Amino acid sequence: MTADNEQAATTQAASKGRGRRRIIAGLVGLVALVALIWWALGWWQVGRFIEETDNAYVRTDSVAVRAELSARVSEVLVDDNQHVEKGQLLARLDGESYRDRVQQAEAQQAVAVASLAQAHRRVALQRASIDQARAQGDAAQADVDQARQHLERSSSLAANQYGSRQRLEDDQAALRVAEARLAESRAARVSATRQLAVAESEIGQAEAQRDAAAADLAYARHQLDKTRLEAPRDGVVGNLTVEAGTLAQPSLTLLQLVPLDSAYVIANFKETQLERMRVGQPVELHLDAYPDVTYHGEVDSLAPATGTEFSLLPQDNATGNFNKIVQRIPVKIRVSGPSEAMGRLRAGLSAVPEVDTREPDADDGEAGS
Repeated sequence: MTADNEQAATTQAASKGRGRRRIIAGLVGLVALVALIWWALGWWQVGRFIEETDNAYVRTDSVAVRAELSARVSEVLVDDNQHVEKGQLLARLDGESYRDRVQQAEAQQAVAVASLAQAHRRVALQRASIDQARAQGDAAQADVDQARQHLERSSSLAANQYGSRQRLEDDQAALRVAEARLAESRAARVSATRQLAVAESEIGQAEAQRDAAAADLAYARHQLDKTRLEAPRDGVVGNLTVEAGTLAQPSLTLLQLVPLDSAYVIANFKETQLERMRVGQPVELHLDAYPDVTYHGEVDSLAPATGTEFSLLPQDNATGNFNKIVQRIPVKIRVSGPSEAMGRLRAGLSAVPEVDTREPDADDGEAGS
């Protein structure tokens, strides 16, 4: 009996263990089925609209800083990877010759201003000469009138035998002298008027010379300002290749200025992924460098052609054997956040964008249902 009881107890325990395993297996299967249904529901509502690619990289619109003059670099004031602000001095060129040109232009402007002032004084002097000639003319006219009166009186007396012949001749001579002086004053007035026109034209010429000197001075100062290389915008210094003593030329890039706040992502999506992709759709970005940070953005634009169309030697499938290859279209994604992590973006980093291609009206309808 003891052996039979033990066998029965063992059989009962084994059956209970099989029952527990069936229950656990059933629960696991149920959980797996629920998870599968939940995943399928999520895929149907959202996942099937998400387009992603690992062929994406961070880009920035870096600014190449070059000198506009040919001159020696006298001082470099920044280092590699240094953050600079707009207007900050990056480097200084040798500006001794340009300062000399500024001083020369200032001297030429002073001469032009003095010439203009002298021309104005000549005009004033000529106007005074005209007034003087007018006054002399009035005086000469008065002398002529007086001489005519004397001559008329002498002629009347001579006709009545009351005056002498000598007095008549003297009055006649005096009238001729007065008339000559009147003609002389009139000629002087005409001459002074013509000289005034010449002096006024010299003012125009002097003003033109003054303006030209001012333009030369402004150009010389502008050239001197170009010896100061300032940051055109906020950013980080990169690819610094200039040292003190280097001969800077307009064709030589001295450094690159990378504005990190304008970073974006270029994602090369397959042509089969572009059917529902539109500008403005939201994007989630995952960078290999920062796996714990999820960046946000939106589709900014789609390239007008595939990448091969802009290559140096575009592919020509009209000749030879043909193998169809799925083409890729560059899509520009503007990164908008998170703001505290924007400064960590670096050009060239790999990214995995996930574009939500759901249409807004379809999204609202699904949410309502």
